[in-house]
Amino acid sequence: MDYIPKYFQPYELVPKATYERFEHSDYRIWWLFDPRVLYTADKLRKRFGKMAVNTWYWGGPSQYRGWRPWDCEVGAEFSQHKFGRALDLIPLETPLSAIQDRMIDGNYDYVSCIEIGEKVTWLHFDTRNYKGLLIITL
Repeated sequence: MDYIPKYFQPYELVPKATYERFEHSDYRIWWLFDPRVLYTADKLRKRFGKMAVNTWYWGGPSQYRGWRPWDCEVGAEFSQHKFGRALDLIPLETPLSAIQDRMIDGNYDYVSCIEIGEKVTWLHFDTRNYKGLLIITL
C-alpha cells in the first residue's frame, strides 16, 4: 500500500528542519510514514473535521506531533513517531472523547494503539505491529 494524504500537507506532519530539507521533493517526506497512519489520519479528518498536528508552519510551538527524527528528545526512545507509525492530532471540531470512543469501538482497521486518560489532550494513534487495540492510559 502506498498513500499520499488528501487532507494533510507535509509541513503539518514533520519538523521544520525536515520540511526545509525536503520541501522541493515532498515524496521523500511521505516515505518517512507508514501509509496506514496517513490513510487513517485522512479518514479521521474527513469524519471528525479539522485537526491540528504540527503548528510551526504558522508560527506555533509544536513540531514533533508527527514524525520525529531519531535524535529527538520528545517522547520515548523507540517512540512509534520515530518509525513514522504515530500521530498526535488535536481535534478542533469534535470532542476528543467522542473520537476515542469511536476508535475503541473498532471502526479504524489499521489503528493498533491509542492513548487515553485525564492528562491526554491529544488524539494519539499508531499502527505498531500489534494484533488488536492496545489502550495506554496516561
